[in-house]
Amino acid sequence: MFRITAFLLCALALLGSCANERQDDRTADLRGKSVLVFTGHGDGYVHENIAASARMLQEMAAENGFAADTTSDTAVFCDDSLAKYDAIVYANASYVEPLLDSAQRGAFERFVRRGGGFVGLHAAACTGRGWEWFTQMIGGRFDFHPPLQRLTLKVVDQSHPSTAQLPDTLQTEDELYVFKRLNPGARILAIWETAGVDWAGRKPEALTPSIPAVWCNQFDGGRSWYTALGHDSQNYDDPQYRAQVLGALRWVVAGPAPEKQP
Repeated sequence: MFRITAFLLCALALLGSCANERQDDRTADLRGKSVLVFTGHGDGYVHENIAASARMLQEMAAENGFAADTTSDTAVFCDDSLAKYDAIVYANASYVEPLLDSAQRGAFERFVRRGGGFVGLHAAACTGRGWEWFTQMIGGRFDFHPPLQRLTLKVVDQSHPSTAQLPDTLQTEDELYVFKRLNPGARILAIWETAGVDWAGRKPEALTPSIPAVWCNQFDGGRSWYTALGHDSQNYDDPQYRAQVLGALRWVVAGPAPEKQP
């Protein structure tokens, strides 16, 4: 089993490196940019990490010269308000879809189509039921997780600005999110290794050697990035975690590549 797992992981890394030749890793300077940090949530488990994730982004904004407005008020999802921002961050915002009416969802979609960026942290994937556009934009939807435990994260794409400073492999305690309705067009950046995981009686329908943990997505005119890491509040003080998010922000605000002229 170990040999099979190692072979598949190596094959995944090789395919990723080949695909990287065609990837757009442009970044933009965050100075002068404006980011909406959304912390709202609907009915469902409310993570205790919301305040810590919002504080992280406020501190990163002060250190890197961009503005970060934090709110849980869904009234911000209108064309006039969203026009002020270069990116939206779901700072563990979750179960949001019931909170947004059709006009607010439409404003969110138009924001992305105008080239707006999106960053989702951990619980952000607990949104999308009944809103397929959001599920495909963020790249997938949370299904379940085994107990909090020590996990192995393997970076399979270090060319992306969010993973460039990470080691090939790192150990961390976190929740291993299992997803459904993954967008096959998303670019996988890091994976959880599943060997030795304590599933506590519930395993994925198709248990594979690895499960996506960090990815990015160029979707419907904009850019999105998501990390499943970050269950504990203390994660948001971790320099490696902050480096991931900072690289992601620089990537999502760069917008889509200009179309080549014939």
